[in-house]
Amino acid sequence: MTLAPTRSSSHHVASHGAEGFADVLVGLQYGDEGKAKIIDALAPEYDVIARFNGGANAGHTIDTPHGRIALKQLPSGVFHPHAALYIGSGCAINPWKLAEEIEQLNDMGVCLEGRLRISARAALVQPHHIALDRRGSATIGTTGNGIGPCYADRALRVRNDTRVNLMIGDLLENEATAVSSMRDVFTRMINADGGTLPWMAEMSDLLLSLPAVARTLRRYIEPDRSWLTVRVKQGARVLFEGAQSVLLDVVDGSQPYVTSSHTVPAYAYVGGDLAAKYHRRTIGVAKAIVSRVGRGPFPSELGGDRSAAYCHDAAQTQAGAAQEREQHVPEDLLRSTDPFDIGTALRMLTGEYGTGTGRPRRIGMLDLAQLREVIRAHAVDCVYLNKVDCLSYYLQTAYQGVPMRVPRDALSGEAMPDVLIYPGLTERSISLGRGGTLDSAMNGFVDFVERYIGAPLAGIGLGPERASLVTLAAHEKLRATNASKAETTHA
Repeated sequence: MTLAPTRSSSHHVASHGAEGFADVLVGLQYGDEGKAKIIDALAPEYDVIARFNGGANAGHTIDTPHGRIALKQLPSGVFHPHAALYIGSGCAINPWKLAEEIEQLNDMGVCLEGRLRISARAALVQPHHIALDRRGSATIGTTGNGIGPCYADRALRVRNDTRVNLMIGDLLENEATAVSSMRDVFTRMINADGGTLPWMAEMSDLLLSLPAVARTLRRYIEPDRSWLTVRVKQGARVLFEGAQSVLLDVVDGSQPYVTSSHTVPAYAYVGGDLAAKYHRRTIGVAKAIVSRVGRGPFPSELGGDRSAAYCHDAAQTQAGAAQEREQHVPEDLLRSTDPFDIGTALRMLTGEYGTGTGRPRRIGMLDLAQLREVIRAHAVDCVYLNKVDCLSYYLQTAYQGVPMRVPRDALSGEAMPDVLIYPGLTERSISLGRGGTLDSAMNGFVDFVERYIGAPLAGIGLGPERASLVTLAAHEKLRATNASKAETTHA
């Protein structure tokens, strides 16, 4: 998305004459569905954008006139100056990276003073968490940001008579004690490894720089656990932004290939510090070119186990987009009869590489069966589907249309094949859609998807630009108006 950075004065909570409400927006697949783009479009309707889970293991890239910035911990509404930003107690904060994000935004002319609040009860990522995560990240395919060990220590509480479940508020209350505790745990970890440990110097530098980082964050830490509740009672409208996605939930996902936090929408009210009574609706985001980073089940993966192994090896050798461009011509791969080649081509043509890591993402066909199951399990009210424009690449493949994994017995009770081919969406259909006109092929696609997933599509993404998001409710209203005008004219 492209936005102009703006300096903001202190945030004013809108008063609507009644208590406010909260909506929850979550990804419905394996992450990277383009949630930030949807939040950008919806943000003007809300007074607070809030994070309730995860940490620096999430990422979203934002384009601005002053350059591109990759945010990992700040809510996506940062470039909407009217909106307050809240990071809830369910998050795991890397203070060094968060301070760096804030400084980057300051350099771009975006002031967060008076807008950003960080729950004092959010978990604090410590140097030994990062070291532990890097040492064991290959097994699951984590980002090595220390989020899993941080959440583990939150449950463990004490190790070797030393408190390890530090919160960001501990930096506010007693910085010296917090730093001393971190140093003690890290020293014991080094000694247990025989006095040497990879990244030892880097982790020591983090501890040395922590006092300066604490000074940057101090003004944003919010000790009042009812801060968000008070604002909602005053009429504020909240949009909760989920990090990662529901299929990676620490309990609900496929073990052990999951993230380390709760990603399901119900957790927004625990990790976001608000009573569930204020919930209004759940908004899901998915994408038509499905991808997954890291290991784990992926039923619709193009290339299957071969693709999974390739992407894992590429992550270990830090091979990414540049290496694939040197080795392949994506248009040639599209003409292959090998699904692995088609998946590689789609990754290259659609930019499916990790925001924070640059890792090649595993690519799969649109899985309507999986979406239907997730939507039912979490009572999702509506769905935004991104990257619909990218489905046109399938016309150049042996599929000659869009392959989609569909649920059996979803409609008529008759057994159906696992994969159906939808007649391809042409460039003309995509172009018309961007201009606000959905032709019969695009309308047919929308109806097809809605029938199989059991929920309405609120919008479809027909390109990376903000203007390429087609809001279907608005389109239906426009179509009804045009039909009415036509009837009047004929009469």
